[in-house]
Amino acid sequence: MMKIAIFGGTFNPIHNGHLNAIENVQKALSPDKLILMPTHIPPHKAVKDLASDEARLEMCRIVASLYENVIVSDFELKSAGKSYTVTTMEHLKSVYPGDDLYFVMGSDMLNTFLTWYQPERIMELCTLVCVCRSEADKKQAVVKAEEIRTCGGRCILIDCEAVEASSTEIRADLIAYNSSFGRIPDSVEHYISENGLYNFDKTKYNSYREYLAGILSEKRFNHSLNVADEALKLAVLYDCDREKAYFAGLVHDICKEIPIEDQYALTLRCPLDVTDVELHAPKTYHGIAGSVFLKEHFGVTDPNILSAVRYHTVAKGGMNLLEKIIYMADLISKERHYPDVEYYRDVTHKDLDLGLYEAMKFSIEDSISKTRTIPTLTLDAYNEYTLYKLSLQGETKK
Repeated sequence: MMKIAIFGGTFNPIHNGHLNAIENVQKALSPDKLILMPTHIPPHKAVKDLASDEARLEMCRIVASLYENVIVSDFELKSAGKSYTVTTMEHLKSVYPGDDLYFVMGSDMLNTFLTWYQPERIMELCTLVCVCRSEADKKQAVVKAEEIRTCGGRCILIDCEAVEASSTEIRADLIAYNSSFGRIPDSVEHYISENGLYNFDKTKYNSYREYLAGILSEKRFNHSLNVADEALKLAVLYDCDREKAYFAGLVHDICKEIPIEDQYALTLRCPLDVTDVELHAPKTYHGIAGSVFLKEHFGVTDPNILSAVRYHTVAKGGMNLLEKIIYMADLISKERHYPDVEYYRDVTHKDLDLGLYEAMKFSIEDSISKTRTIPTLTLDAYNEYTLYKLSLQGETKK
């Protein structure tokens, strides 16, 4: 009698967190076979930037080749309709009628298991194996596992040290930076690159890049490229228009290094309200001037792009998603190395509005320390995101 472990998932892409789970299951269960089962249509969620079935299958095959007893099944990919676990377990039981099946899942899946389609039949067909990535995970899993046992099921909990690897953020980094930053195996990343998965065509903006390279210093030009990339990443994470985010990030500093008198003249022509405080703060001119310049010289008329450029320095209350993204991308672009920037990046990638709270706090403290005036626009934004912070009731602390 063999032990057959089944590890299903979207695997979009398969990453080091999945490999960590595989290795911990191997250690805890010593299965004779571990089957990777990429899903066709997940019944519990819609997945953006979903690679093709064949691509996800091939990435799983690449990973399977790293282990002696890991194989890949295309059963769910070939099945019509949604991928239901009970159907898969019925199939595998017919393939391995005298063997023990173990279905591997995370604690989030265990918490909802009893609401799945035909959970009683799944429990008849296999033993549930929950991979717990933290003490909090395990505490919840212990309670849920006991509930499942009460219903007649078998459930094993496996401790598994967490590996920082979010599929969504990995896709965002691949799209924005063409890199997973070491969070997927090199062989899988090579396959992704060779096959053009999770990409974004930046070449359509080459004329703007060439223009910026001609008018900006090397340092400012590189910053503009970095802000465009970070804005693209945030657009992927928060479901914003990627073309607008990349473009607005690229051109946000288009007027940063033109003469200050030219910035001022453009600022006076801005159709969006300009406060007296801003008019007496030359450091704020370039964003306002940039929005006017883009319209007058390049015919850019999209109000969201123009307002994102206009407010990227001072912010304002009631910012839309694109405005938030450009403001934060400017603050956390990859060449920034000020104290706590890694913290701001981490917060922003997990909760954009909490990142904005931290940004507003940082901006206001910096202005006070340098005896600078603070536009009421910035204070409005600070109040808005401070209220958001308070609404979290202290659940997120630095």
